[in-house]
Amino acid sequence: MRLEGSIVVLEPFGDEHVEELWDAAQAPEIWAWLAHLNERASFEKWIELSRDAAQSGREGPFVTREVSSGRVVGSSRYLNVRPADRVVEIGWTWLNPSAWRSGANLEAKLLMMSHAFEALGCVRVEFKTDARNERSRAALAALPAKFEGVLRNHMSLPDVGLRDSAYYSVIDSEWPEVKANLEMRLARAGRPAEPRQPDREQTLRYTRALEDLTALEPIWNALQAHHAEISPALGRHTPKRATPEAWRIRRSKYEHWLEDPETFFVIAEAGGEPVGYACVTVGPPYASWQTGDRLAELETLSVLAGQRGKGTGAALLEAVWKRLDESGVEDMAITTTVTNVDAQRFYERQGFSRRFAVYYGKRPSLPSN
Repeated sequence: MRLEGSIVVLEPFGDEHVEELWDAAQAPEIWAWLAHLNERASFEKWIELSRDAAQSGREGPFVTREVSSGRVVGSSRYLNVRPADRVVEIGWTWLNPSAWRSGANLEAKLLMMSHAFEALGCVRVEFKTDARNERSRAALAALPAKFEGVLRNHMSLPDVGLRDSAYYSVIDSEWPEVKANLEMRLARAGRPAEPRQPDREQTLRYTRALEDLTALEPIWNALQAHHAEISPALGRHTPKRATPEAWRIRRSKYEHWLEDPETFFVIAEAGGEPVGYACVTVGPPYASWQTGDRLAELETLSVLAGQRGKGTGAALLEAVWKRLDESGVEDMAITTTVTNVDAQRFYERQGFSRRFAVYYGKRPSLPSN
């Protein structure tokens, strides 16, 4: 079967694809965790095994063709097909770097999982990857697929050696949520080159200029006022901070973050005046966070109360993703108070999901009232 999308088409593997696959396989960075298919002997062996597996029905290999260019850019397949259990595995997925961060991998996963759950009637789709492959594991966690554990000394691969395999899965009851998330991320990947304007009266612009910070103070103050209304103090000994002092501290953080060239702001303006803004920093991920090499953090997203409901927040977030795409950053973290239910719902509608709970406490030696 041929699976067609708007970014890629998955064509059943055939001998006519061999040389196109060879051309796509030349980039060495593809093969850090797989047999080196940019070496002809390994490639020919892989082709032979793929041909035999397809003819026997044990596997369903695909060639990934990019719609815009018409070029073959990689491959993926159904593995470990178990009709009696209604289970398949999706694996042996690789893409030429020219197709990385293009939405090709997302759409390929959507096409293959849709076919598995909705046409083949599967109740489970499995994935496995080298336990050391953080990029692959982050992509699976972002589907989101459920991490099920690591099989130690699980298999030996040419050019890689003995490896532990990390297993993930999606089951039929989870598929609607996973599908919606993939569709949302694909829509975001295909957004226009310039940030969408929230309405006719508002415009968006990127900035790293310190002189722009002063104009953001009223928007930050509005956010603090909102937090004061909905959130309890961090502890009974926490003193209330005057608004000017809160802004002084926040501004000093902005100035510090702007020393990093990857920090940026997006400002929404109406009538030449700021009505909302986002601040983003980029750095190494948390030690236990399964993401790529760099993690963005949305340090602030604030919109004046009178401007809410006009799409300003969504447009700011869209502009943030556009800039991160250009920088090759795929993952972003956001922190919000547990009582800010509106913010939580907004971020969930934008495709974010909760991964951490943050707790605050006071040193027990402090006197009680």
